[in-house]
Amino acid sequence: MSVPSPHGPDDELVPVWGRQLTVPCPRCTLATHRHRTMDYDGVNVYRPQAGPDPARVREGGEPEAEVAWIALVPGDYPARLFADTEVYHLAGGIAWPGPHHRDYGSAKVVHDACCPGVHRVEPTSSRGAGELWRAMRLRLARTPESR
Repeated sequence: MSVPSPHGPDDELVPVWGRQLTVPCPRCTLATHRHRTMDYDGVNVYRPQAGPDPARVREGGEPEAEVAWIALVPGDYPARLFADTEVYHLAGGIAWPGPHHRDYGSAKVVHDACCPGVHRVEPTSSRGAGELWRAMRLRLARTPESR
């Protein structure tokens, strides 16, 4: 699974809360959508200061929390073709792990699950990741070098 960066790109490039940011993958150069996420290494970082009643904040208000970012493949894909750790859904502009029942079987896919720069051979984690990996490699082969 893709481990989100604890920080987004340079501060002047960071969009307002929850909006996507399209940036090229540093490994394969294909476009990715980076979204804020509240899930970082399996730990929900949202409102760490909340007490037993999560709707109420302890004294002192909301502290500054580091924002986690995750790179997602642009577009929606059938969630049933991917492993649970490879799919995310968007709610309020925030990427949450796993599919959502209101998305009618479609989900966003973590870019690192199928990135040709990360995986030298076809990933075997899921059928969908293998198919996306082949499609990305084909796209890279057809794209003229612009570097």
